[in-house]
This record gives sequence, C-alpha cells and structure tokens, in this order.
Amino acid sequence: MKFYKVTFIFLLCVSYSFAYKEIIIDLGMQKIYAIEDGEVVIESRISTGKPGHRTPVGKFTITEKKRHHISNIYHLPMPFMMRLTNWGIAIHQGYVPDYPASHGCIRVPREYAEQLFHWAPMGTPVQVKQSAQYTDLYKRAPEAKKIKQKTLAEDNYAKAKNRRVTIDDFL
Repeated sequence: MKFYKVTFIFLLCVSYSFAYKEIIIDLGMQKIYAIEDGEVVIESRISTGKPGHRTPVGKFTITEKKRHHISNIYHLPMPFMMRLTNWGIAIHQGYVPDYPASHGCIRVPREYAEQLFHWAPMGTPVQVKQSAQYTDLYKRAPEAKKIKQKTLAEDNYAKAKNRRVTIDDFL
C-alpha cells in the first residue's frame, strides 16, 4: 500500500512540474491571468505604464527573478520582481490604482505578486496584449480556479487605513 501512495505522490509532483504555464496581461482591462494547462489559476488587477511610459505589447519570457530587487533606474524597491526585458520592464509588487500609473512595469498587488513569483518558473512565456480575447481565454478554462479578489472599496479602504504614502505610489 505504501508503494502506491509513494508512486501517486511522485506522479503528482512530476505532472505539476511539467504543466504548461503562461501569463497573459491585458492592458485594456488592466488584468493579469496566470494560466496552467488551459485553466486560469491566478487572476488579478494590475497597473501598467502611464502615457509616455507605455508597457510594450508582445511576447516575452521571464528571464530573471528576484525576491528583493532595487530598481537600477529609480533606486526603489521592486519586491517579487520577474524581469521581461533587458531595458527594465518587469512584473513586480507595487501600488495598483485603477488606471495605468507605472513607468512601464506591470505592478501587481502584494498577495498576487507573491503567488505569481512562486508559481511562475524562469522561462515562463508572458503575452502582453492590448486586449485579450476573454471568450477564448475562458473557453480554454471552463472551470477556472480563480482566486477571489476583495471588492475595490474594501481594498482601497484597507490600503488607506494602514498605509503611508511613499514615493513608489507616484512612480
């Protein structure tokens, strides 16, 4: 009986390690989707590049990951950083208002940034699109295991109540 349990656990781990993973970023809706074997496993709101500092559209790959990273350009912390380009575009934890507000990076709320960081290995493909085809996305994932988000009002209230304004809010 122990042999079957060990075999089952081994096969479960192997299948997890070979799962196809990708990240889709929708600039129009300011959303990020982590997709594993055709199912949306993480979905969150984001904040991307503001006018003059637009987030580039295209296909990228996660080339570097750092839990604690300091921006080379702005000298500010970028927790849970996953680099997409050599010229400074990355997915990282940051302030996420309801509009594009960064200097080109993709900012994600802390709880989702940490989940994405641990979920996505190096080499994970990332597609940044002006608008994703939601019908196609959800057809691929009819029983999507989405992580529930707090309502915007609860989230904004919690941030305002327990948070100091920092320079990162404006970058």
